[in-house]
Amino acid sequence: MDKTSHDSLSFDHGSAAPRADLRALALRIKRSVRHDTGGGVQDLEVRIDSAGIFLRGRCNSFYCKQLAQTAAMRMSGGASVVNEIEVADDEDGRSHPAPYPR
Repeated sequence: MDKTSHDSLSFDHGSAAPRADLRALALRIKRSVRHDTGGGVQDLEVRIDSAGIFLRGRCNSFYCKQLAQTAAMRMSGGASVVNEIEVADDEDGRSHPAPYPR
């Protein structure tokens, strides 16, 4: 089941967006991620709070994860996007976070 949560994200100079606006934004981001990834992110969650927009779920490739982040960034209004989507390793079926550059 997909989940959407929200709190008080501030997009411009400290004024908090109304809850309904955050809920609508989270739903638009979810639709955009689903569209751009072809539904490739399972258990997609979009959480919005004062720290930014957080994406969670699972997908089968780092490319799909990047598509999800790009879709969210396009709609973020300049807010930080934190991509916590895990990429499943096809061999063992376990999820792994993206590797960090060294």
